[in-house]
Amino acid sequence: MTLMSLLAAYGLCFGLMNDKAKWITDRLIALPLRKDGEGATLFGRMFACPYCTGFHAGWVVWVGVSPEVVGSLVWAIGILTFAFASAAFCYALDTALRWIEER
Repeated sequence: MTLMSLLAAYGLCFGLMNDKAKWITDRLIALPLRKDGEGATLFGRMFACPYCTGFHAGWVVWVGVSPEVVGSLVWAIGILTFAFASAAFCYALDTALRWIEER
């Protein structure tokens, strides 16, 4: 179950990072939130980072598959730990796949 959830989180992460859900990403990138010196918004920078996007994909997947009662302490701890595990998994898998593509 955990591996399937991590793969689902990576799929969501990959889709968001590679503009496969333009109806979501275009709206979020257009929000006028903190622009950096190069004009990139908060969400624009997030969608370029597999660790950041993987974290948010992780908690979204956890909310969808968690068997615990929403709002309980176990659920809150689970969502946070799975989000960080998803961030690490998405970063590692994305880095490995990019390395393979460059060869």
